[in-house]
Amino acid sequence: MWTSLRFLLTAALLIAFVNANPTLPAPLNATGACGVNCAEHGTCNPETRICDCPLLLNGPDCSIRVQDPVAVCAQFSHLPHTCEATNRTLCLNRCHEQGWCEGGFCHCKPGFYGADCALSVGPDGLPKLLAGQGYRERKRGVKVYVYELPPVTNSWVYIRRIDRPLVPILMQRFLSSGVRTVNGDEADYYFIPFVQRSRSHTHKNLAATIAYIRKHWPWWDRHGGGHKHLLVATNDLGRRALVSEVLALTENVTFLTHWGLHRNHTVTGWHESHRPGKDIVMPPVINPDEPIVYSPLHSGLKKEKPRVGQLFFAGRICGDGEAPVNGSCGSSRHDYSAGTRQRVAKHHWNRTGFNISTHTTAYTHGLQTHKFCLAPTGGGYGKRSVLALIMGCVPVTVTDHVYQPFQPEINWSDFSVHVPEADIPRMHDILAAINFTDYIYLQAGARCAAQHLYYSTTFGEVMGEDGRFDAFETLMEILRMRKQYPGVPPERYMKADSRFADFVTCDQRINGVKVPLCTQNRLVRGREWKHCRELYPGVPMRYMDMFYSWPGGAVCGANRRVATCPRSWA
Repeated sequence: MWTSLRFLLTAALLIAFVNANPTLPAPLNATGACGVNCAEHGTCNPETRICDCPLLLNGPDCSIRVQDPVAVCAQFSHLPHTCEATNRTLCLNRCHEQGWCEGGFCHCKPGFYGADCALSVGPDGLPKLLAGQGYRERKRGVKVYVYELPPVTNSWVYIRRIDRPLVPILMQRFLSSGVRTVNGDEADYYFIPFVQRSRSHTHKNLAATIAYIRKHWPWWDRHGGGHKHLLVATNDLGRRALVSEVLALTENVTFLTHWGLHRNHTVTGWHESHRPGKDIVMPPVINPDEPIVYSPLHSGLKKEKPRVGQLFFAGRICGDGEAPVNGSCGSSRHDYSAGTRQRVAKHHWNRTGFNISTHTTAYTHGLQTHKFCLAPTGGGYGKRSVLALIMGCVPVTVTDHVYQPFQPEINWSDFSVHVPEADIPRMHDILAAINFTDYIYLQAGARCAAQHLYYSTTFGEVMGEDGRFDAFETLMEILRMRKQYPGVPPERYMKADSRFADFVTCDQRINGVKVPLCTQNRLVRGREWKHCRELYPGVPMRYMDMFYSWPGGAVCGANRRVATCPRSWA
């Protein structure tokens, strides 16, 4: 099915594209570029002169219905009733009120185009963002150009089945933050909005997508074959989930992944994936739901529960999924968590002060009442280091050679404890040796670090934060450093740039606007705290997709005109 899609590229076309020297047509034709009938069923992209179609339609003007709609819907994780659903919460930014949502695809009004209908053609024949809203780009920082790709790359998939939604979050925030530019010649970076959730989908379509970019835009080749290009890979093992041919094709690309293995891991056979200084380890996206909506770090809370336990962990331990017997697993399976979960259980099962289990009905309580929280890897990256920090619990990482989110740009030793795999048997001694003063230092660092690791401008705050230092803005700061100091190793960024150092430490004195965010924290009370469910009545705010389908994200509040959303940074 995939290879029959109308826009997948044949081998002959690929060769032609490699030799092409594309330039954007100037001026663009807003209405006639794709034929007179395109607008009836599809959306015309005047930059590519291609009529983009909803999932169940194809052909040059989107007038042909697919032969097996049930199978096609299933390919993109849709249920039969969602494949053509007109519910706008299924579409990015609700199509900015400039189109109709069809199962995730924005069928834009004539003259508008793009994954969320944010683009149109101005009187000068050039692309415009959010026409009529007064969109302006940021004056400082970086500018990012976003390629408008065929909907198979990001829009056709059922938005509520994207459990790692970094691509739509970035697409949304590039726009509402003012980082996005339509002038590729002035851009500092180029974002490829390709959703890499399915290995087979990525294998069949990523190379074709890059060829498509090279055919229609000049910047891939102009920058030496992918330099300055950003590509998200949320697979368990990051870019190593790609086949060798695609790895070679994307060698110059900066990958945004959740997996920070920067050296080969001999025990598991895992190959190095993360390239420090080129790739960036992104925080996993955490649902605005339990446990973090009970974060004790919120500035509106008077006191935390006492942390009487030493170490907490609840989750899968054995590689085969079976529960350990007295801390011992029946299967070794070092490919799961590099064997670290198994070894921790073996050496510390039932140890006084250590709460280690495969399941608990009091998970939130455990995070709130222990000093340290184990944050191991799983089948690849894990979320527990981020969860622990948001819950005020100092994370203990144990897998060798794995960088955590925004490491080494941010020094994790300021708010976490790393126990090398060889030292797992004496973990209890290592933690016991951390005195009260040092522990308070780690906890204080956690309050700031947690802000960097949560997408609060998208989902709303959980700690009383204003979003200036959230995960999206931290990515923007790191990209600024890459641009400004191309030869500086990432672990030296804080020494090279005082602004970056102030940002990393959440220094409230640096310039920036405190934007009030709605809160997701269920513990806070009072008129000064506006709960997200009050801003968006009738919308279940605990679901991630509700916020990246809401125009601009939580930072925009109830404002539907994204160009006028408040910004932390001008």
